[in-house]
Amino acid sequence: MRSLLISILSLSVLIGGWTVFYFYSEETLEQIIDRCETSIMPAVEEEQWDLAYSEFKEEYEKWHEYRKKALFFLDTEEINDTDGAFAKTLMYIKAEDVSNGSGELLALKEQLKFLHENEGIGIENIL
Repeated sequence: MRSLLISILSLSVLIGGWTVFYFYSEETLEQIIDRCETSIMPAVEEEQWDLAYSEFKEEYEKWHEYRKKALFFLDTEEINDTDGAFAKTLMYIKAEDVSNGSGELLALKEQLKFLHENEGIGIENIL
């Protein structure tokens, strides 16, 4: 009986931790995606490079805070790919490259959506 209780408690802690991370992740990634769509992309398209760089740098720092926590729950390869996309986007914005900066920003946005979809518990992710 004692082993059963310990197993149930351990499973509850794992599921509870995953649930807390899932909702934290949803909120954080949605904020980053929203900021990319509403303020960073228009700044890149209008070639307001100082504004685009400073706002994207803030999102890049948020990503690094999120990344530290996500490494416990998500696949390292996906996290590293997204980290690379952030770095490329930052460099394109710093280089004041409109086409590559906006293209990489769109790709990053889709990658963040994909990252969140893959962390949920569902049949697609189990099989």
